[in-house]
Amino acid sequence: MTNEYWKHDRLDRRRDADFLYNFLAGQHAKRKARGHKASYVLNVDADWGGGKSFFLEGLALEMEDKGHLVARINAWKDDHASDPYVAIMAAIDRAFAPFVAKAGAIERAWNATKQSGGPIALRIGGAIVKGLAKKHVGIDFEDLAALVDVENELGDIAETAVSEGAGAATKELDKLFDSSLEALIKGFQKTDRAMVDFRTKLANAISSIEGKKTAPFFILVDELDRCRPTYAVALLERVKHLFDVDGIIFVFATNSDQLQHSISGAYGPNFNGFRYLKRFFDRTYVFERPTIDRLVENLVAQLPKSKLKAPDDALAETIARGCDAFGFDLRAVEHVVDMIDCAVTAWPHDLPADIVLLFALCAHFYQTGKAEWPSSNNEAIRRWQLRRMEYNYEGRRSEMTISMREIYSYECSIFNSMEEIMGESRRANRDDPAIEYVSRVLTPEWSGKTVNRSQPSIQTELLGLVANAGRMLSRDEQREHQ
Repeated sequence: MTNEYWKHDRLDRRRDADFLYNFLAGQHAKRKARGHKASYVLNVDADWGGGKSFFLEGLALEMEDKGHLVARINAWKDDHASDPYVAIMAAIDRAFAPFVAKAGAIERAWNATKQSGGPIALRIGGAIVKGLAKKHVGIDFEDLAALVDVENELGDIAETAVSEGAGAATKELDKLFDSSLEALIKGFQKTDRAMVDFRTKLANAISSIEGKKTAPFFILVDELDRCRPTYAVALLERVKHLFDVDGIIFVFATNSDQLQHSISGAYGPNFNGFRYLKRFFDRTYVFERPTIDRLVENLVAQLPKSKLKAPDDALAETIARGCDAFGFDLRAVEHVVDMIDCAVTAWPHDLPADIVLLFALCAHFYQTGKAEWPSSNNEAIRRWQLRRMEYNYEGRRSEMTISMREIYSYECSIFNSMEEIMGESRRANRDDPAIEYVSRVLTPEWSGKTVNRSQPSIQTELLGLVANAGRMLSRDEQREHQ
């Protein structure tokens, strides 16, 4: 199953997975041998479109094939929850499910862990801290009244303070905050004991499965950089304070730049998001940035190539150089090629569609959201070229440049009328690579056939196909629009 999964590996992520598995297993063994807590938190950092989710699923399959228990968490999917602790526990519970179906040591250990985790909510401490913070910035009596519902032992004092008003409640307020501080200390001590008990029972539950599964237990977290900043911070804090136990290794897959900016935005422009994230990760592994050529080559392999025509039959290179000219990052490349795939899949003709026209339309639509023929003076189209080496009869080598702008401009100037296409084809200068290519694209439409001379080329239909293809959202795009 795992080998079948990696057949779709376009960015050589299996090599990353093999290395990181061996590294993490080695870290676990090394720490255990030294008598240290055998836990670890790794962050895998890559730009959006860098294959993080694909990698993480492949890594999970590799770990399961090697006998490990693996829990998967999609943080973005779960960030509707008020507390990520519940989402993490639910993921672990799903992983444990096959081993707790029957009564036994594992079932008892896991149930004890869940029962121990129940008290960890910190609701009382959180409400009191909020009240104390208000005291320093100007307390609001309506906010103060909220404490009545949270902490019963302070209720009478708070009610008195609220009912008598600010002028007559100074002593009552002092009593309230003195009592609040005492309650805060008690709440902290109680919560601290609960956290220690929870970590102990969680470690026992993890060790109870070692006879059934290979240590360590892996928890893989994806899409953290898409979450609400407050949820992302809370999840990291939960991992650090509750789940940093012997035998558990966390692997996060994030766009670290996006995550740290998101956190900084939540806490203010002067907050150092980078330094904050370093508190949580033992190491960060950065994916090697794949080249545009490699990514395009792998994406183009999935296209119905018989339905496309490219200059010098260089389909992948034509698209790759177009992506370079438009300055597309990896994510944009995937979106544009996916749009090409949608359009050409719907192409209804036996004759192939011209990739020069199709790519220009898709790239322009991606950048502007407009389904229209871009100007041939578009700066990106002007930069779009193929370079070829030619050899003359004496064997001397020279470089030839095929200008996509010249192809695009010439084809757009004649494709609205078969009459003009036929006339230009008969007068074509075969020494001009742009004219020669356009002639090869358009001539089969009329050569040896009866055609309506006033009708346009079938290539003009690409505009409508791209308009529709641009509305075909991928799964990632659907999530962004939600």
